[in-house]
Amino acid sequence: MNWKKILALALLLAILFVAILYVDRRAKGKLAVEGTLIDMPADSVERIELRNQAGKFVFSRRDMQWYLLEPLAAKADKVALESILDNFCALKYDRLVAENARGLKDFGLDSPEIELKLLAKGQPGATVLLGMKNSLDDSSYAMLAAGGKVVSIAAYKRNDLEKGLFAFRDKKFLEIDVMAVSALDYRVGGKALAFTKKNGQWLLDKPVYSMAQDARVSDILTAASTLEALSFAAAPDAAARRGFGLEQPLLSAEFRAPGSVRRITVGKKGERFYAWVEGASEICEIARDFPDKFSGDAALFREKKVANFYAFDVRELAFRRGPFSFSVRKNAAGAWEFAKPAAGKKPGADKIERLLSALADCEAKEFIDGPRPQPGFTTRVDLKVEDPADPEKLGTVTMEFSEIVGESVIARNPALPYDFKVGREILGKLPGRIDDIAEDAPAGAGK
Repeated sequence: MNWKKILALALLLAILFVAILYVDRRAKGKLAVEGTLIDMPADSVERIELRNQAGKFVFSRRDMQWYLLEPLAAKADKVALESILDNFCALKYDRLVAENARGLKDFGLDSPEIELKLLAKGQPGATVLLGMKNSLDDSSYAMLAAGGKVVSIAAYKRNDLEKGLFAFRDKKFLEIDVMAVSALDYRVGGKALAFTKKNGQWLLDKPVYSMAQDARVSDILTAASTLEALSFAAAPDAAARRGFGLEQPLLSAEFRAPGSVRRITVGKKGERFYAWVEGASEICEIARDFPDKFSGDAALFREKKVANFYAFDVRELAFRRGPFSFSVRKNAAGAWEFAKPAAGKKPGADKIERLLSALADCEAKEFIDGPRPQPGFTTRVDLKVEDPADPEKLGTVTMEFSEIVGESVIARNPALPYDFKVGREILGKLPGRIDDIAEDAPAGAGK
């Protein structure tokens, strides 16, 4: 065996392999160039037409909102449409596959799987075609309908175009402005509750009049405004609605705002919950926890605080307990001072803040509604409180307390037609002499 010939042949084969690899890489390198296929301002697009395996969809933008025109008329999901605009108005490709492709069948572009048209105001639109997926990296072959350049685009961009009708629809179907709603009535589980908003405060009107907890009412409004459909079903008439358990609803609610009223009913069929908004042509399946927001007795919604204010908003305080009384106010520097000077005394800021916090946190253990005997209210507190929305505006808050009655103290807010039973410990937090509210003397003073 001639080893020299074998080595020579092996060397020749190696040289040929390197040469072929080099040429192949150069050829691919010419094509593996990133670039831009579409470049148009996203905010100029007024219409989108999409055809995919799920069907044909047509969208139109009006007044900053996207609407679905085909296959039905409805509000479109803004996030889904803006994602398409973000990815395709400035469409960048990862690789140039063919500069002037003739065999489009090799890329699935002779019969594209997806066709997207972007129609912009004042400039030519663009139509991009998507063919088969590249099995190696799930990228997609794409080209402009008006060109012959075939490129490869990232898989995630194609995902935005493969959705069906439900994904493109706006799932929020109960349109209410939480800040604009001024009245809420609802019936659930045989109980009827009604709320109104006055001067920024929610009030419970039915079944009993009371201040309401703003947080609880706001929780209902937020849940309603963000309520989303899990599915849609046509319901053209009352007979169709009965098939969703809405003839005897679990919940019926009315949201009123200036110039608008929105009514919703919620029913249950089997293990699923359905909602219908008055005037709508469809019924929506909803999450099962939505009716729970409305559950509970009226007592759960009542504001338990005797007076609803924040200690740091108080600007003046007048206090009387039996024969003892004092008045303080904040000066321009924000420091407390006696309205009527007390000889050798200054208000103790910490003591006043503790008093105001005790008053602001004073809550009912029980409510006293309807006609009732009036105990002697031996303590009265009058406050001037800054309006958080308008610091120049001061409101008045008054609180009165009895002495101990049984195990409680009776508290009253004259602005409300009912009284409160509060814990007897509140009396221990109220001053009974000037030293309880005045600044402590320095250590060693008077010695």
